Amino acid sequence: MSFLNCKNNQEYTLPDVFTAVKHGVTARKAAEMYGIEVNSHGMACCPFHDDTHPSMKLDERYYCFGCHTSGDAIDFVSNLFQIGKREAAVKIAEDFQVAYDPKKRPGRGRPITPEQRKEWEMRQLQKDFREWRGKALSDLNGDYRILTERTTRFEPADRNAPFPKPFVQAHNDRTLVEFYIGLLETASQEMQIHLYLHDREAIAALHDRVNEREKPRASVWEKLEAKKQLVHNRHTEAPLANPQRAAI
Repeated sequence: MSFLNCKNNQEYTLPDVFTAVKHGVTARKAAEMYGIEVNSHGMACCPFHDDTHPSMKLDERYYCFGCHTSGDAIDFVSNLFQIGKREAAVKIAEDFQVAYDPKKRPGRGRPITPEQRKEWEMRQLQKDFREWRGKALSDLNGDYRILTERTTRFEPADRNAPFPKPFVQAHNDRTLVEFYIGLLETASQEMQIHLYLHDREAIAALHDRVNEREKPRASVWEKLEAKKQLVHNRHTEAPLANPQRAAI
């Protein structure tokens, strides 16, 4: 199976299913697709042994500090569903809509050039970004509603009295939430992809804290505050998502 490279009007072949999946789907994405809850630090309870405290680290690959299993997305799905490696690769490709040549076996066919690989990876990045952006906006808008209710609940009746700590925390978190909503709704796609690549862990940690799921690492919050100021300084033209929202 081949398709046209529009830049140089040359045809090149799609990769085999193993190559396509290995370059297109991480172990973390596969785990989340099949029901494994991964926290903002990339940790999850291992499904391969009796695990009550997250001991598996997932990113491009996975490793369990408890039972010491490791591998890529194909290995993970193969072990999770007790199926063969090829069946696991095909399942992942179908569920994630990864293009591949079903007739090609690993190591056969014309190799993909670095330029073609870069183009393919860019398409995959844009697909992953669109999925993340939709979920991030949904989470952030929900967080904004929670924090608005929280600031109303803890606002002191006497405006001259010191603000209670829960009120200050909710107000500061709402400022961050509104800031990110504004960027994801109005900033350039390049800026939004930059957020996806460099800030999605901090945004996920913010969402976890608002929903009181877990206490994020201090380093994540340091990065969030520093990045917010940096992005704000460079992109002051990006308005907030809704300028009419009441400021405290």
